[in-house]
Amino acid sequence: MDTIIHLLEGEEEISALLTDIPNRNHGMYKVTFESGYENLFFTDVETGKWIEEDLGFTQLAEQIGEEVRKFCPSLFHVPKILTWHKEYTNKKLMLFGFFNFAKGSTKMYEIYNGNKKYMYTLLETENDEWQILGSNTEGLENIDNYFLRNVIQILPYYTSV
Repeated sequence: MDTIIHLLEGEEEISALLTDIPNRNHGMYKVTFESGYENLFFTDVETGKWIEEDLGFTQLAEQIGEEVRKFCPSLFHVPKILTWHKEYTNKKLMLFGFFNFAKGSTKMYEIYNGNKKYMYTLLETENDEWQILGSNTEGLENIDNYFLRNVIQILPYYTSV
């Protein structure tokens, strides 16, 4: 669903088009401004605050969140506490957060990148095999295999008993 919103930039009113991006982990919108600037804005699963993709917790993200609440009051936040992993491997930063849970005997891990955006869910089966589930095929087509291999090697250190 597309919605037009109006924001104040100083004393000037600007318009923007919000396009809903269905996502089960975040409230998420693509926002296109009259000036041509566009970006993705989404809720942080830990705090519920709005994030401007790759820029973080900006004033603009906060304004977008306030406008979204006006026409979507049912958007509520249930906090997820992520475990964050940060290290340098071969001079490359490995930064990700995860939320782990179980479905039966299957261990599941929702993986979030350094900008707090959901990437995909990893499943570890009883026979130590891994599967990837995603919210859309676009995300799965752009998987960084180096990153994924490292995540799979790191996760058992956090959850082994």
